[in-house]
Amino acid sequence: MSIAIHRAVEHQAAIRGESPAYVDDGRSLTYRELNARANTLARALITSGFKRGSLAAVRMERSPDLAITLLAVLKAGGAYMWTDRHDPSWPHGVSIVENGHGDEGRCIAVDMTRVLSEEPSPSPNLPILTRGTDIACVLRDRNGSPAVLVPHSTIASLPHLQVPREARWSGEGDALDLWLALMSGATVTPMEAPLETAAA
Repeated sequence: MSIAIHRAVEHQAAIRGESPAYVDDGRSLTYRELNARANTLARALITSGFKRGSLAAVRMERSPDLAITLLAVLKAGGAYMWTDRHDPSWPHGVSIVENGHGDEGRCIAVDMTRVLSEEPSPSPNLPILTRGTDIACVLRDRNGSPAVLVPHSTIASLPHLQVPREARWSGEGDALDLWLALMSGATVTPMEAPLETAAA
């Protein structure tokens, strides 16, 4: 198994491209579509100034577009910090945090609406090198500041766990259950009661 989360998802797209990757409220994404859309979005992020090792603050509700966005951030060589749409701490959508994982840096908002709404054209996976020690996800503390850095190797080492063919995405900030499902070729559906809003 690859040490990079997105490489494992790319592998699933190569072997089961037409299988459903995400199903929610009548919208369905196949693994091929998920991978293609994430490739397109990753290139758009890079054009907007996102670099290997950058941090993207993502303020979106759980949806197929969020799964595409988180995957695109990893493909672009960076890490994400996800907050749900009700959190006013960060701008809505995707923002590049200029000073990496600190909490005092300036955010550059990136409008991904057009890219997410377009039909992606087939394109190769990005060749950006990702190491197991590279940060994939940044978890916030109770005050909303970046606190815990989660590397690719921590998440990518878990797919040996039993994952059902239809897996639920709970809404935890690390999106661990999302990645376990997608790295295993399962179909992801969101839980009906998001954990991120239940605690609000």
